[in-house]
Parts: sequence; C-alpha cells; structure tokens
Amino acid sequence: MYDVLANLKLVESSRICLHESHENRRLHKTRQIIEEEGILRHPPLAIHMQNGQYLIIDGAHRTFALQALGCKHIPLQVVEHEDFHLDMWDHIVPVAAWLQSVEQDSVFRWETERLRETPVAEIKIGDKERFYLYPNENRQDDEWRMTLWRQLVDSYNYSHQVHRLPTGMLECPETGAALIRFPPISLEELERIVSEGHVLPAGVTRFEIDGRLLNLCIPISLLKQEQIELEQWERLVKKWRETLRLYSKPVYMCDA
Repeated sequence: MYDVLANLKLVESSRICLHESHENRRLHKTRQIIEEEGILRHPPLAIHMQNGQYLIIDGAHRTFALQALGCKHIPLQVVEHEDFHLDMWDHIVPVAAWLQSVEQDSVFRWETERLRETPVAEIKIGDKERFYLYPNENRQDDEWRMTLWRQLVDSYNYSHQVHRLPTGMLECPETGAALIRFPPISLEELERIVSEGHVLPAGVTRFEIDGRLLNLCIPISLLKQEQIELEQWERLVKKWRETLRLYSKPVYMCDA
C-alpha cells in the first residue's frame, strides 16, 4: 500500500515560497479558525523545487496564516509532478462598474477576435459578447503579465463575490454576469515566475491532486517551536498511520 505519510514533511518556514497572493477576508477567517482551534487540520500541498525551496501549490492561505501566527515550521504534503494536474479557474463575476473601468484602462486593448499573441484574458458577457484583452504595451515578460493579471482580478475581486469554476465547465454565463478566462500556464512557467520573485493573483491556478491528507489536527504549539520535538512528531505520525482511512468513492465536504 502506498505510504502517503512518508511524503509529510516538517519544513522550515523560510524554505517555503508561494505562487499566489492572498485575499484579506479569507486570510483573516483562516487565521482566526486555526488560532481558535489551536490546530492545523489539513497540511498545505507543495512540490520540491530545484533550488531547494518548497512551492505551495494548494493551501496558500493556511501557509500565510501559520506564518502570521509565528510558526517556525510548516507541515507539507509533498507531491511529485506526476501526482497532480495544473489547470486554471474561470471567474464568474456580476457585470458592474469594474467592467467599465477595465474598458477605460489604458494598459488594456480590447479585441473581438483572438490574435496570434496570447491574451491577458478572455471575457464573455452573457451568451453573445466575447472579447479578448491584450496589453497595450508591447511587452511579454513575466513581471508585466502578472501585473496585468493582478490588475484585472483586483478590479472585481474586492467589490464582488467571485464564483470559480474549472476552465471550460461553463461557456456562456447567465445574463448580467461576465466570465473571465485566463490562458493556461505550465508548471515550468509557474516555477520560473516564482523564482523571478513574482506571484499570481489569488484563485487563478487550480491543481487537481489525488490522495490529499486531511484532518490531521496538528498542534500549532508544536509548529511554533524553534527546535521540533521529534518524539512528539513521531508519536503523531504513528497515530495517523494507525487511524488513516482511504475513501475510494467521491466525498462531499462543506467549507463552513
């Protein structure tokens, strides 16, 4: 049987990097829950990069919250590249003033036809209108691309509720809504963007991963230690190994 717990690592906080920014409201809620419960239920997922750093691919808000709470070590479920699939989220947002502000923003150019160059995003309004958003400035570097992505997402993310759907699940948003679709990026591109010191806006990348470790209930007091008490950690791993269950059928869980 595959030993998933062998991939659970306690990593120094300084060796962890993130590929996306955070949403303030979600971070506040996540930190509050962890602080009140005194435990981390679900470890973030990460890959081990060539430079020795660990890149968080799922669990950015948990990681930010743990760092803000003074945790010196972060438990990570480290996965291999073949264990996950990188995709993107489509954003469904009400049509409102944000759309007009983007239309009037001089950094963007709107086209009704897709050009050879990769667009910043594709925007569909209702079932009839489709636009492609391109940069007005002729730059293709990662820093500029991430700046435009963040500028677009920030235009609606703080003032409207954003519904996220897997790319392609919905082709035509309902009347009064806009669908924003971002071009896909590869894992190699993502690692390069992070190594250059840039981050994506929150909630754009989507990782499909099999075999997540859930409900470990790791004490925050342990993670705040400068030097981890290995005996305590080993006792926890032993307990998890004895109580671990694999559910092979779909499970529905509410994020309260």
